Amino acid sequence: MTHAPASIEEASSVFRDLAAKGRTLGITGASAPGGPASGPVDEIVSTRLLNGIVDYVPADQIVTVEAGATIARLQATLRECKQRLALDPPAAEHTTVGGTVATASYGPLRTRYGTARDLIVGMTIVRADGTVAHGGGKVVKNVAGFDIPKLMAGTHGTLAMIGTVTFRLHPLPEAATQVVFPACDPAALRALVTTMTQAQLEPSAVYALYDGSAYACAIRFEGFPAGVAAQRATLLRLAQREHGEDATLESEHEAARTGGALKIKIAAAASMVEALHDEGIVPLHTALARARTVVYPSIATAFISGDCDDVASVLRALKAARAWAERAGGTLIVEEAPAAIRAAFDPWGSPPPSFALMRALKDRFDPSHRLNPGGFVGGL
Repeated sequence: MTHAPASIEEASSVFRDLAAKGRTLGITGASAPGGPASGPVDEIVSTRLLNGIVDYVPADQIVTVEAGATIARLQATLRECKQRLALDPPAAEHTTVGGTVATASYGPLRTRYGTARDLIVGMTIVRADGTVAHGGGKVVKNVAGFDIPKLMAGTHGTLAMIGTVTFRLHPLPEAATQVVFPACDPAALRALVTTMTQAQLEPSAVYALYDGSAYACAIRFEGFPAGVAAQRATLLRLAQREHGEDATLESEHEAARTGGALKIKIAAAASMVEALHDEGIVPLHTALARARTVVYPSIATAFISGDCDDVASVLRALKAARAWAERAGGTLIVEEAPAAIRAAFDPWGSPPPSFALMRALKDRFDPSHRLNPGGFVGGL
């Protein structure tokens, strides 16, 4: 059964009732739970009716929004006041605020602005027993008390349901430019990042599309016109590479993040772009049918998507790439997968060193382990 509460109070009542009945539940912004390891649950709680903007103060650059509002709808409202939330997860028309926070999803703007965790000011949650809790505040300087909002980021609905989120905002940039460097190899990607770091340039986004042989690296600068022009000129002077402006790259980036039945995220240390390419990207890109790959070279993270025409080959590539990633101190997470892959491959991999603490938090917030059971790393 799916429940769609229209208010935090109604959600609290639903959670209390389900707790009394001992029912397991999944939390979603749509009709069914999603994510790397969503298993069967007794009940579903959808936030689709919790989709309003609760409070927006443009002068303070603060907005409080309900978890079921889509990122695209929120951005459209903020744009009217020449502001934005500096988060750009894929499929913004369908991705909800709560889903973005719960999965710690992000796009190329992470280069400059970080993830949702870095932009959250406050949050309201509904715990497994129906208790409504508040964390943070409505002003950026408020840091008193336990940082529940940051704790909830990336927990995939296993600790509580996110009800509302308060974000700090940024002005829309007055100017923007994107430089594309075609035909880059992995060493060139790392060199471009090093060049920008040493020159103290501040790109808002850096991403590179892989076509099976080379990368096209897009670097975006945003801000005041004079500053954007100066940073672009400095980059071109220092890079000394062929460049252009490919307007199709942004749509190709979106396709790489949203297309295909199998979606993989693989990450390593920021200095390991070449090894990430050789040990992770190439084998996976080769094994998948209709593969698409985008890399964020400043954080050595790649997103690879495609179809599993040859399941055995894909599984071999997944196992080898994860073994390398974990030896290198990184991770490989399967974000979405067809049934044949899900049945044979753990989407999360080995639990991190902090797993004992994670388990203790699960026991504290959800003692009966009823929220999205088994839906996170280590079976949490």
